[in-house]
Amino acid sequence: MGKTRESQNSFSGLEKPFLVKEVGKLNKQNRRLKEKNKKLEERVKELQAQLDEYRKKMFKKNKSKPEDDDHLSVVKKRGAPVGHTGVTRTRPKKADKHVDVILDTCPDCGGKNLSRCKHYEDHYQEDIVLPEKVVTRFRHHYYYCKDCKKSVHGTGKDEMPGSYIGPVAKSLAGLLHYQMSVPYRKIQQLFSELFHLNFVPSSTPGFDRQIRTRGQPLYDQLKKSLPEKPFVHADETGWHKDGINHWLHCYATVDAIVYLIDRSRGSKIVESMLGKKYSGVLISDFLATYNRIICRKQRCLVHLLRLIKKQLVYFEGDKKKTKYFLQLKTLVKDILELSRQTELEKLPENFSIKKADLVGRLRRTLKRQLGHPKADKFIKKLHKQIEELITCLEFGEVCAHNNLAERLLRSSVIMRKITFGNRSEKGVLNHQILMSLLQTARLHQITPLTFFHQLLTDPTAAATAILT
Repeated sequence: MGKTRESQNSFSGLEKPFLVKEVGKLNKQNRRLKEKNKKLEERVKELQAQLDEYRKKMFKKNKSKPEDDDHLSVVKKRGAPVGHTGVTRTRPKKADKHVDVILDTCPDCGGKNLSRCKHYEDHYQEDIVLPEKVVTRFRHHYYYCKDCKKSVHGTGKDEMPGSYIGPVAKSLAGLLHYQMSVPYRKIQQLFSELFHLNFVPSSTPGFDRQIRTRGQPLYDQLKKSLPEKPFVHADETGWHKDGINHWLHCYATVDAIVYLIDRSRGSKIVESMLGKKYSGVLISDFLATYNRIICRKQRCLVHLLRLIKKQLVYFEGDKKKTKYFLQLKTLVKDILELSRQTELEKLPENFSIKKADLVGRLRRTLKRQLGHPKADKFIKKLHKQIEELITCLEFGEVCAHNNLAERLLRSSVIMRKITFGNRSEKGVLNHQILMSLLQTARLHQITPLTFFHQLLTDPTAAATAILT
């Protein structure tokens, strides 16, 4: 019995350090698993928020339909709201054609015993006349120049030497493709059926190349002028070139719009367009690409509202964080409203006081911490960029949003969905140059059809119309 008790005591003495060590290992492992589990829960929550956001974009809520006559009164009446002023089409100032509608028989009973009344009623109808193709023969009369000792001939008005299709048709094809996003084959079909002008679909990229060649110097001048502008809107969207991911960049100013397609989305593109130091105000979203440019910046507050909305979805069940982000959302909307008022000719009353109050509230709000890594990281980033959120309150011409650049990218996004981008380097050049010239012409109140026609026939006059 004594030996057994002694062996048990010695065994317990050996076992105790081992158990303590094992417990320590298990505690460390337990802490690691808890941390990992917490990160996974955060990730699941984040993915669930993204999934809910995508579902809301893709699927609309089903509107319940009334099942019986008792519910018909609940359905909203179709049409304009009560009190809405009706708008009718403006009567044309002149009539190009006059038609007297005379009756021989009654349209109701077929009787022929009719007598004309003094009363009449005018009905104006607007329609289009489809033009036919016009074949022009330019007969070049040769002359012998005694000064240069050779035979010469001139060029007729609207003549494009060596081209079998005229400038109006080529300008219209460019407008249909780059403004209306019509594919090349559809353009060829439309010209054949409406104007009886036949050419192969591969000719239309050649039309674009001719416009691009004549517009290349003007495009280069627009690019060089960007660093001199007082402010620039910048944005980008995905693009495809021969199945490889690229980026379509857009830079918009008060009188020039420039597109650029490149494989990179980095800051080197912005530096190549504006330089490392820009004297104006750069208006953009929160992409880190724009951080390296040394200049005054204005971040898009509409983008900020979208980011705040994501935070509200993520912290939906947390009252404290939801209240904070709702307050921040209201504050950003107040800045947007006050910025809109700075665009007026006369500043609103007590503008300086309102501005100081908003800036002070924003600083105090962004100094708070919520005790959550995701929320605190978001707030800390905004606090670093606080000066970039209120530049719009200092300059009336600086917008608080980047809507201009986004709208200018919309037509290219539609074209991307239809054509899936470009297939060659020439196609890339055609798109970025023609889109830049087209949008810049519209900015100067020049119709793209007129501008493309002038670019094909008189490039110098076309450049003068935009640059002056």
